[in-house]
Amino acid sequence: MDKKLFDNIRKKINEKNLDAVLITNIYKILNLLGISDSFNFFEVGFYLLITSKHIYFIGDPFSLSIIKIPKGVKKEEENIKELRENGMRPIKLLRSVLKRLKIKKIGSFEEIEIPGYKIIKIDDPFLNLYLFPDDKRLLLLKENAKICKKILTESLNKIKIGIPEINLRNIIDENIYKLGGERRAFPTKVIFGINTSNPFSISNYSKLKDGDSIIINFGLIRKGVGMEVGRTFKMGKDKDELDELYKKAFNIYKKFIDFLTPGKVIKEIHNYVLNLIEDNRLLDNFIEPISTPISPLMDGIIISPNNSSILRPGVFLSVQLGFYFPGKYGIRFQDVLIMKEKVEILTDFFSNRGLDVISYQV
Repeated sequence: MDKKLFDNIRKKINEKNLDAVLITNIYKILNLLGISDSFNFFEVGFYLLITSKHIYFIGDPFSLSIIKIPKGVKKEEENIKELRENGMRPIKLLRSVLKRLKIKKIGSFEEIEIPGYKIIKIDDPFLNLYLFPDDKRLLLLKENAKICKKILTESLNKIKIGIPEINLRNIIDENIYKLGGERRAFPTKVIFGINTSNPFSISNYSKLKDGDSIIINFGLIRKGVGMEVGRTFKMGKDKDELDELYKKAFNIYKKFIDFLTPGKVIKEIHNYVLNLIEDNRLLDNFIEPISTPISPLMDGIIISPNNSSILRPGVFLSVQLGFYFPGKYGIRFQDVLIMKEKVEILTDFFSNRGLDVISYQV
């Protein structure tokens, strides 16, 4: 267990005169308890209640059967009937524990509501950990990036005329597990041709044709740490219009990444990118966001026009650009990077080759 984080949380309990701190984010709970297994919100559901003297792990029989709870943590198990009646979350058990412990004033890192209880929003001690990875987390990020490179390399060699989207998607998913990933970070997306023109397309049985654009977007989670990548390719050498748009979009993306330096105001970055897109007459085809928290986290830097915070050295983030031309094709890039004096792109592979997927195949 992370004693330093627990001490930090208990310090907040004393400072804010709280009865307890409730943690509802499963990734923060796993991190705090020192559990490195990879899960998602659909597989497990639990809460952690921390008082000045005790720690309560409040979960269901399914979650408790696959998670090894450290010594010193009190287990509270919801029954299946109550679980089923409350959206498969141990909400009724949580209320029962709060009542039993005579809890009234609760601290939380998230915006939550529990009728009958006073919730106090407190500073999140996990935020720095997630935004500024320590050496252990950074090593995992880099290892995960290498796995993503192997997955993409092996998968690109399977691309040929006539392959259905869903077949290539399944190859990527199989490689995620075969090459070291423990979970998909999100549903893998492989789309061809006209399907790439819709940012909401999902893989189907459409078959790859000569001249088609190809968008591949996947991610993995390993030891609780994620990594993700997005790339655009083309099958064959037809469609000069797609080639020109790709070059224009990639040039914008490269300037975007080059502009990322410590000390920049985040909304300044957003405005710079939007101006680049507008100057290239692609604003009508652009879909935000241009950055997201890296999976499986929900906390991270969002590059938006309303964010006045400063980009600090050591922070890591997932950046992306997507352009969509209805009825024709789409172009998408995504990478994970670390902010240094000069940006270090963890997923900086295949950046110097052409758009044609054949040039990537062995």
